[in-house]
Amino acid sequence: MAVGKFFSVVQHSSCLRNRYCFCATIMTSTSLLVPPVSVRGMTCLDRDAFTTVVNVPTLKLCDTAISKNMHILKKYLLKVCSFKPIQRTDDRAIVYLNPNIVAKLEDITENDRKLLAGQYECFGTTSVTIGYDNWRRDEVLRAILPGDIPAPTAYSLIGHIVQLNLRDVHLPFKAIIGQVFLDKTASARTVVNKVNTIDTTFRYFAMEILAGERNTVTTAKEHGCTYQFDFAQVYWNPRLSTEHTHMTTFMTPGDVLYDVFAGVGPFAVPAARKKVQVLANDLNPESYKWLQKNAAINKLKDNFKAFNMDGREFLRNIVKEDILSRRARSLPGIEHIVMNLPASAVEFLDVLPDWFTQEELEKVYHKPPMFHIYCFVKANKGDDVCRLGRSLVEEKLGYALSVDSIVDIQNIRDVSPKKEMVRVSFLLKESTIKGEEPATKRLKVDSNKI
Repeated sequence: MAVGKFFSVVQHSSCLRNRYCFCATIMTSTSLLVPPVSVRGMTCLDRDAFTTVVNVPTLKLCDTAISKNMHILKKYLLKVCSFKPIQRTDDRAIVYLNPNIVAKLEDITENDRKLLAGQYECFGTTSVTIGYDNWRRDEVLRAILPGDIPAPTAYSLIGHIVQLNLRDVHLPFKAIIGQVFLDKTASARTVVNKVNTIDTTFRYFAMEILAGERNTVTTAKEHGCTYQFDFAQVYWNPRLSTEHTHMTTFMTPGDVLYDVFAGVGPFAVPAARKKVQVLANDLNPESYKWLQKNAAINKLKDNFKAFNMDGREFLRNIVKEDILSRRARSLPGIEHIVMNLPASAVEFLDVLPDWFTQEELEKVYHKPPMFHIYCFVKANKGDDVCRLGRSLVEEKLGYALSVDSIVDIQNIRDVSPKKEMVRVSFLLKESTIKGEEPATKRLKVDSNKI
């Protein structure tokens, strides 16, 4: 396939708009740079079918005139993938212009023509072959899919894996969509599509491989940390990258992190690298395996321990015993209990009423641990999402959080229409466990919104 090769030179370009108007009616109302209409409805990728010849306006300039006139030319340049709009030959340069902007010399503004006067030899049109490699991913997909089906644009890149979440209307074209994403995404070697919701037991979703290598073991880098895992067997969400780092801002060296649902370590690893003592747990044996692996990859040593048990068991035994041990030794630092299981983390708050004896509570209260609870809330436009998150936590506690116990409440991200992810951070004070008055009385929680 020839890219940017000259096939013919014509003197006038007035026929261009008529010649390509049939493409314009399907792709856009004005664009002359579109793939052939014959690719519409394709389900098996034929890259050669995307080859087309376009008549492109050109200016021939002295090579020395390019640099000093680039600020004038750049808005008119032909910009397609894998194509140089300025090609030098000896002491001359051919400038390829965008046919959607320039069809005749007069389409260049009068002021710009004056600035270019005497610096170009001629204006003409040249036939240029544009092929599959020159079209952007969105252009290829829009050309393939029926006009009433939007091209998928959202994806996550996890190491070498592109993760899609295709809608039902895309499924008849899933194989070709996967191949296009594979071809057009830098560093991609595998494309997968999510096929159901996250597994409620082990926190990962089922997926199908659409294109590329059948290898789901990948390596992801996030804020200086390296994580290796089998993406088909564990939970990983690159959209939480900022939150993973933000959580460490609550912590200082000497603090302790109890990560109840640690996954492969996106909260635990950066905290441990900050000299925080980390006890990280996950019920999924695969997550536990990669959690240990990632501790080694990131050279974590004495301040990191991994556990493979149920979250309630971890809280009632490991976390409780460690907090009491720290109190007995009067160790400095704050204990942070992170619970990133948004679909059900609040349910685990049922451990609190009988977590400590009254005698043990007296030792805990004077330096209360800090909980960081992630949850999903249903929200309509204009709703106070943070208030809904707080209300959900209070409903599960059975009591309202006192003002001085709330550390921070953040809307973390949009999950889907009318569904938000919220983090509620609060201190484990006496009122949190024993309660002063029921939350349902003080706040009149609207359970229909939670």
